[in-house]
Amino acid sequence: MQIAEELKSACSKINESKNTSCLYKFKENVDKCINDKKIDNRELIIQCIHKLSGLIPSKLLSQLVAKAIELKDKDLCFVVLENVLLLEEAHAVDFIKFILSEIEFKQDELMMRLPLDIEHKLDVLFEKKFDYRMMSGELKRLSSNEFILCLQYLQNNVKKAFQDNFQSNQSTYEIEKMETNQKVASPNILQITNLFSCFVDAHFTHITLSDKSQEIIADVLQLIENQLDIFFDLISIDSLIKEIKQNKDFQIKNTNHNSDYFIEVLKLE
Repeated sequence: MQIAEELKSACSKINESKNTSCLYKFKENVDKCINDKKIDNRELIIQCIHKLSGLIPSKLLSQLVAKAIELKDKDLCFVVLENVLLLEEAHAVDFIKFILSEIEFKQDELMMRLPLDIEHKLDVLFEKKFDYRMMSGELKRLSSNEFILCLQYLQNNVKKAFQDNFQSNQSTYEIEKMETNQKVASPNILQITNLFSCFVDAHFTHITLSDKSQEIIADVLQLIENQLDIFFDLISIDSLIKEIKQNKDFQIKNTNHNSDYFIEVLKLE
């Protein structure tokens, strides 16, 4: 009962003062709740982590993360993953292994897409900011199967990342309209690129020995090349349109008379 009150007090003080000493006091109280076979005050800890969203780094919750994974507490793991300010690279790989443990990997076939709940959890994880040099070292702890599943995730999200990046460059009106929709966490194209580099660097030997890995990487490289071709075409068209708009001969004059007009559609093959 006393620990519960101390947890509530530490949580309130963090929200009020944002003081580092309050963070460590909260950590001490959380650690006191961790036993061999269970986590005391689990629901209260979850409530506190929600209230402290974006304020506490995973480094201060190391024992909680380890025990939650050991107990296979999916809900607590995801609450920590979703709300921490900074996710340690070691914790990130621990979470990857835990998340992918829910998938039954089949050696003789590749999944076109990972289950949606798994993808969503990986989206939240990979959207975090990492030191990618440290991340590359930690990724070596992944098994061959986990490595391939992560490559498939990245493969499926490259196109989505390109689309999101293109939409972010739309007109101000369109961006404001997009922001009214619910935002979904997912890594951007730069993060996807960095992650690909990390995975390839960490498992280069495996890539040279695995046909599946080579097939996925070749497919992604082809997709990136195709996207770049389209991007350069769009830049050319955008420049042409701006030039036409600046040319007085092409400007439409306001008139009260009805007139015929034509619409020319440019189609990219």
